[in-house]
Amino acid sequence: MKSQADGEADDELLADVARRYYLDNTSKVDIAKQLELSRFKIARLLEEARSRGIVQIQVKSPSPIDRGLSDELAQALGLARCVVTDTSGSPEQVRSQVAQAAARILPPLVRDGDLLGLTWSRAVDAMVDHLGYLPPCTVVQMAGSLHSPSGGGTTMDLARRAAALAGGTAHAVHAPLVVDDAAAVTALRRQPGIADTLNMADALDVSVVAIGAWRSGCSTVWDAVSPEIRQQAAAAGAVAEVSGHVFDADGKLVESPLEQLVIAVSVEQLRRPPERVALAAGVHRAPAVVAAVRAGLVSTLVTTSDLARETLRVLAATEKETQ
Repeated sequence: MKSQADGEADDELLADVARRYYLDNTSKVDIAKQLELSRFKIARLLEEARSRGIVQIQVKSPSPIDRGLSDELAQALGLARCVVTDTSGSPEQVRSQVAQAAARILPPLVRDGDLLGLTWSRAVDAMVDHLGYLPPCTVVQMAGSLHSPSGGGTTMDLARRAAALAGGTAHAVHAPLVVDDAAAVTALRRQPGIADTLNMADALDVSVVAIGAWRSGCSTVWDAVSPEIRQQAAAAGAVAEVSGHVFDADGKLVESPLEQLVIAVSVEQLRRPPERVALAAGVHRAPAVVAAVRAGLVSTLVTTSDLARETLRVLAATEKETQ
């Protein structure tokens, strides 16, 4: 039978060594001298204390990012990256927390000399407020101007603020996002300044958009169009809105009069940037998130833990229906 010295150390000795090392910050060499043991014996005792659960080490991340849920959502959606942040508070506070998460991940995605495209939303606007810096880049406005209903700035203000952070140039679209006359839209799109800016979206390196749901209060263009257009798009299956374009649950562009009234980059241009960052918050946006991803508009999703779980539920329900 093994002796105590040859077998496992007793709990009291393990706890004593662990306490001296982890709580009192005593070195292994000094503990060895104090207990008249070798330094190697002390190292083995500390390892045994961890393996037997006498020492339990926790690492608390300063970030509110849920790494496990982020990886699970990215795998389920087939995305390169998801950033799922734990949020709380009012819708405005939640939006600000998502914006902060986006502001942390955007600068490393932008390289010197890149073209960065931005589409206005309250979340993207808040993201720019939280940015501490941007690498030198050119900022391209991806859609016509839309005034914030909360009294904030416009899309042009957003591009200029971001360009100021980057020490670069902002290219604005001097036109409204939504115009109620298709002929006027065609004429505006042909104007050199507007056409040149929209054409720059062909070469964007990074884009940032928000995912809206096709319902009141959840889309930047919902309130800018007539009830008839809203109803027509909904009847055609619209669940998501991104940069003025609406999509059905399968990610297909919804053909509606809205497409003829919007001054924005095309859906194909939205799909081109290698890095396509999308922001979303609110569990009601789960079908919209799935639609935007299926449309090819997202490579990095920044969202909340409750929306992430609801999106996983929607995906699971969809898979069950197709089986």
